[in-house]
Amino acid sequence: MSYRVLSSVLACLAAITTACVPGAQGPSREDRAAAGSSGPKVLRVGLTEPPLEGGIAFGGAGTGRSELIYTVHAALTVYDDRGELQPWIAAHLPTVENGDWQVLPDGRMELTWRLRPNVLWHDGTPLAAEDFAFGYRIARDQEMFATGSRTLRMIDEMAVPDPQTLIVRWRDIYIFGNAMGLNTLIPLPRHILGARYEAGNKQAVANSLFWTSEWVGLGPYRVSQWMEGSLIDTVAFDQYFLGRPKIDRITIRYIFDVNALVLNLIAGDIDVAPVGPFKEEEGYSLRTQWESRGAGTVMINRTDLRTGRLSWRYPGVPWVQDVQVRQALLHMLDRQTMVDTLRHGLSEVADIALPKEDAAYQLAHQRGLPSYPYDLGRAHRLLVESGLARGPDGVYRTQGGEPFSIEVGATSDTQTGVQEALSIVDQWKTAGLDVSPLLISDTDLNKQEIRSKVRGIYMGPGSLGYGTYQNFITREITSEATRWTGANRGAYSNPAYDQLVDRVYGTIRSSERAQAAADLARMALEQLPFLPLYYVNDVAAFRKGMTGLTPISSSQPVNAWNVHLWDIE
Repeated sequence: MSYRVLSSVLACLAAITTACVPGAQGPSREDRAAAGSSGPKVLRVGLTEPPLEGGIAFGGAGTGRSELIYTVHAALTVYDDRGELQPWIAAHLPTVENGDWQVLPDGRMELTWRLRPNVLWHDGTPLAAEDFAFGYRIARDQEMFATGSRTLRMIDEMAVPDPQTLIVRWRDIYIFGNAMGLNTLIPLPRHILGARYEAGNKQAVANSLFWTSEWVGLGPYRVSQWMEGSLIDTVAFDQYFLGRPKIDRITIRYIFDVNALVLNLIAGDIDVAPVGPFKEEEGYSLRTQWESRGAGTVMINRTDLRTGRLSWRYPGVPWVQDVQVRQALLHMLDRQTMVDTLRHGLSEVADIALPKEDAAYQLAHQRGLPSYPYDLGRAHRLLVESGLARGPDGVYRTQGGEPFSIEVGATSDTQTGVQEALSIVDQWKTAGLDVSPLLISDTDLNKQEIRSKVRGIYMGPGSLGYGTYQNFITREITSEATRWTGANRGAYSNPAYDQLVDRVYGTIRSSERAQAAADLARMALEQLPFLPLYYVNDVAAFRKGMTGLTPISSSQPVNAWNVHLWDIE
């Protein structure tokens, strides 16, 4: 559904009652009772994707799935709304300064975690450090759910000297070793699952209802009802270690169609739609047709950076031979107009792949960065200076007389991606390049190879953080030998760039790392291994009268990180 059609639907909904919404469910008796000041507080959350195999703990972190696990579980650390890492179950964060983060003489590192003393499982059993080591074993076990992350595979071993202390030893230096959230290390109740697992009955453990309706976690809410694929009911856990939640019950309803989720929000059948399902299109429609009349709040959360990944596999092409050509390519793009039209004005033009709250972002801008505003005159001068000339047909040609030909590759399965690629094709063609689109479907069996061999740029997302820069190091280059897997599809290779990335990832002290990251951001803008375009946002929406919901960190795109503080009138 386009945003114009969606806007029309929302405008109609503003004038009709909830009962007239097709497919909407009216409030339950319990929900209606909750409206009274003396009744329990009930919050209805709308999501589109229920957990997959592996249930709450290992059922995936897709669109909104993380909201469930953050509601009913807890981990050592959590990112707050400013993107700052905070202790959660941990009594404090390990640091070099307090001695709990040590780099060993052999190049490995060791982090000592000390737990809060008052953390209880939902069945009242005290948490022990062994529960983290047990969760680590389950996550790494190939006979279980086989979801052990790349981060967990970097861990050499875990030791438990006492019930309140966990020691994690890493094979190499890892600068995010103190970020052990629910996307990394999930504690599991050894007193419930341990005996069956140790006895070798792993299939019984994997098939247990523990992962769904019989979940026992550490979070602010506990599961009270599980209707698979439809509804999960949770109630406040009175003994939650950060204090009893303000809302008595949270009901998560699964509405599989995004447009239906919008309708349910407008109709008042859900109270909040966390980040995940909604993008700028839905955010624009909700902001203009729902928020504008005071019905609720639309929260825009910056989570990704949209980029054009240049191909370096063809040595003779102009953009590989001369950085001025790459600069010209960026000057030719009216990125602000692309934001206004393709992102409905809800985003911003971007240059560096770091969140604004990151110290390196601020430092990089303080030092001064190259700027690439939309400037066709500047672009033409750069192309001429690089030895290109515009022919009688208006197309730039190399000194050998060949036209400046370039492809714009994009995924054909999303309307926005196609529109984005075609917009760039039109702009570059108008500027005098021989441009053609290359649309690739996710169903293509050799899509990874096709993306790697695009003779130009491939449109794709990048995370806001150091990870985007890591995507362009030499050891990540895709090839036939790697079966075209790897992050560096364009085959960019620069030893100085590699060294700087390694410096960032090898510096534990955050102040020193910010210096290196600022240098890296500048080098990326000077050399342009990729073309930065604009930020991409996730959208959350919640009804009037709800408090406590905050913006999210790009490091942890989850609204429920502080769900125990949410409240409703």
